Amino acid sequence: MAKTLLFIQGIYDTIDLFVEDFASAFQQMGCVCHKIDIRDKENAMQNLRTYIEEEIIDGVVSFNNIGYNLSFDGQSNIWEERVIPYFNILMDHPFHYANPLEHAPETSVIFCTDRNHVNYMKRFYPQIKQVDFMPHAGMEADITKHASAGRCHLCSSSGCYHPAMEERPIDVLYAGGLSKYVAEGLVPDLGEIREFDAFALTQEVLSDLMRHPEKTTEDSIEAYFTAIGKQYSDQELNHWITELRFLDAYAVSFYREQSVRLLVENGIQTTVFGGGWNQCEWAQNPNFIYGGKVLAPQVLELMNHSKIVLNTMTWYKNGIHDRIINGMLAKALVVTDNSKYLKETFFTNGQTLAAFELPQIQNLPVQIQNFLLHPDLMAEIAETGYEYAKNCHTWLQRAEYLYKNYLKKTT
Repeated sequence: MAKTLLFIQGIYDTIDLFVEDFASAFQQMGCVCHKIDIRDKENAMQNLRTYIEEEIIDGVVSFNNIGYNLSFDGQSNIWEERVIPYFNILMDHPFHYANPLEHAPETSVIFCTDRNHVNYMKRFYPQIKQVDFMPHAGMEADITKHASAGRCHLCSSSGCYHPAMEERPIDVLYAGGLSKYVAEGLVPDLGEIREFDAFALTQEVLSDLMRHPEKTTEDSIEAYFTAIGKQYSDQELNHWITELRFLDAYAVSFYREQSVRLLVENGIQTTVFGGGWNQCEWAQNPNFIYGGKVLAPQVLELMNHSKIVLNTMTWYKNGIHDRIINGMLAKALVVTDNSKYLKETFFTNGQTLAAFELPQIQNLPVQIQNFLLHPDLMAEIAETGYEYAKNCHTWLQRAEYLYKNYLKKTT
């Protein structure tokens, strides 16, 4: 019997794109998929009531807790009331979502995009009984079809067109904003914290992450507390890690800025899209081409016109970022900092991408320059990467995993 799924969209353009491709994947598998757009909450709730009353909903699929607390009467949670599995895919670290996770529906199944995040969830949110790892997936743009501004067509076949390496005008593309400007809004009043010297903690933890970028932010914070003799319960520790999560954003931003700055200051023309870059003191460098902010669909198209897609992780130490898969599905050469997950999967399938270690980031310009001097090698790796990503890391494979492990069991 075909499964019926409900998808929630309407908050972020990136997530709307995920929903479009994920729902399409489930439809290819024979599922019935409905979408509600909570930009218009009144219509969304009316549609939701219709779907629930007229059909058996086998699961609701959401990203980053969207719609976790929906209610018809203002009191009871819809997903709990109707016993509908709430499949919630976290695209960022769980410490960004403390409140919704504390009040997650009892029917929640949480998917994390880094294995360390799974461990974090199991330790600090033991009331959520089902937590699993689901790595980021990628999307492939069909650039042969004209789309309206801010949109793109997703590839629905196995033979979409991708420009040859020598035809691509962008040497190096980085698509992503500088999170240090976001972090400024996350910093609590450090002077009001009486439990410990928050200024000393900030300095020590950031220094630790710079010296040991293989560490997670939560491990560094906990190690600092242990060093100063603070013994917190898991609940208390989770509170402080959440309060201090701005440190994670600063660490991410430091290496992200360093990667681009090293390239442009070593004569490598680099095109960047995303917020905050124009505020860098070196932004006037002639090798730095700044395109401002663009929507997620436009990024997919831009990758098809780039020889190299550069990525730095959002401090994922045992996971992957969708920027990597998207770049591979655009048949660009992806160059990224490494993670345990990448080492265990991507490098056991031939050379599908190129990686560097953050402690040796100073070697990145030479690595990039060598690739640019050898377009045939770039094309060869990009082709291998494309085939691997297409076979293993699209939303279709993620849909198959969810169906097999969480939907098929209820048949």
